[in-house]
This record gives sequence, C-alpha cells and structure tokens, in this order.
Amino acid sequence: MKIKYFIIFLPLLMMANCASEADSNLENAQFALDQGDYDRAIELATDAIAEDSSNIAAYRILGSALFGRSGVDFLDMTEAILDLGEDVEANFLAIANVLPSDGNADDLRAAIAALEAAPGITDETITDEELADAAFDMAFMKSIEHYSLGVYGSTFHTDFDVTQITDAQAAQAQDDLIDFDNNFIASGVDETEDFLSEIRQTFCILEGITAGEGFTTAEYQALVGCQLDPDNFDPTTVTADVANCAALEPVDGDACYDTDTSL
Repeated sequence: MKIKYFIIFLPLLMMANCASEADSNLENAQFALDQGDYDRAIELATDAIAEDSSNIAAYRILGSALFGRSGVDFLDMTEAILDLGEDVEANFLAIANVLPSDGNADDLRAAIAALEAAPGITDETITDEELADAAFDMAFMKSIEHYSLGVYGSTFHTDFDVTQITDAQAAQAQDDLIDFDNNFIASGVDETEDFLSEIRQTFCILEGITAGEGFTTAEYQALVGCQLDPDNFDPTTVTADVANCAALEPVDGDACYDTDTSL
C-alpha cells in the first residue's frame, strides 16, 4: 500500500541550497503545510507552479494544502476507507460517521482539480515515482469525494434530505468512481486490493438497476438514502424506480468493473 506517501504526513526532502525562486517557494510552501498554515501553503505552491509548471512536488503540496483546509482528517478517513470491508455498517454510513459535519467539499474538489492539472497524472501507467505518488493522492481524494458528495449533498449531519443531492453532484460521484480506480492502478496499486472493490461497490449496485449506462441522480439519491438511513428511508420517494432498499444491498463478491473501469 502507498498510503504513507500522502504528502500531508510525509514532508518532502528539499534541497539545502535553493537554486531558484520556484525552489524557495516550494520549500516555504512545505514548511507552511507542515505548520498547518494552509492558505500560505496554497499561495506559495501556486507561485511555485507558475515558476515551473512541471514541478510535481508543487502540485502535491497545493493539493494537500487544499485538502487540509477542507477540514477532513486524513488519518481517520484512511482508516475508515481501508476498513470498509470489515465494517458492519453500509459504506456511506461508515464514511459519514468519520466525515466532519463542517467539512468543506469545495476545498476537496479544488484539491483534486489542483492535482489533475499536473502533467502526466492521468496516464494509464506512471513510472515516475513522484508523479505516481501524486496520482495516488488524487485517487484517494476522489474516493473520499465520492462518499462526501452523498453525505454533504443530503445534509446528513443536519436536516437529512437526499432530494437535495443535485445532478451535478451525482455526475461528479460517477466520474470519481470511474477515475479513482484508473488513477490508483496507474500509480502502482494492485487492482485486486480489497479496498478498491469496496469503493467500486456503489457503481456495481447502481449499474445493476439502471436502464442505461451509468446511473441517474435519483438512483444515486436512493442508494445514499438507503445506506444513511436504512430504517426510515423509502426509495419510492425519489423517482429512481427502486421498490425498496433491499434492491440496493450489495452482492457479495460483485465487483462489476474489477479490470475495466470504462462505462
């Protein structure tokens, strides 16, 4: 596993003598990140990228600073995602219990976008170690975002209502479910890792009930509702054509796109 490479918890080894303004900005950005000064780290990492758009370390710091500013706890989230297969709760509920009620989904999206801008990060196979680590960072953030879109979109922590989940949020969740897998595998993660199958589960469940490729907003709303409030949620209240929550229970061993993440 490459969890240890996530940059928030692994400071970069910087050159003792800065050869350029970009290096100076990067070193100071790393220091600010280590101190939890996310705004300063974002500013300096952005400057470093402007100086050298090929500097992968700068993209990693920028993404990590935005992620840190989102308020989501990396270590807690790592443990929650890696333990999904052992958790007795449905995936969305297990993650909802870890996501902070005041987490900033916009910063999480911005962190992903910052890493997506790194040259070569979406290649099918990545051999450069720094870039592979950046792809891993990005894939992990997309995994978190896929769950957080349902949790925050339904205002789970306050006045729970899945109909507040928008078309854009459902579409982004679907994109994350396709891309996270490719990004993880490109970064060097074995495609048979158990935690990947657990995250794939959302797509596998919804693909089985949809009439077309992918899934609709209503279908995503229905799954979120059934997993976050299984005792009270009635999926017929959304236009997903799902009779009951039993239809949205995962099938053991069903990883519908283990090796092919294309719709």
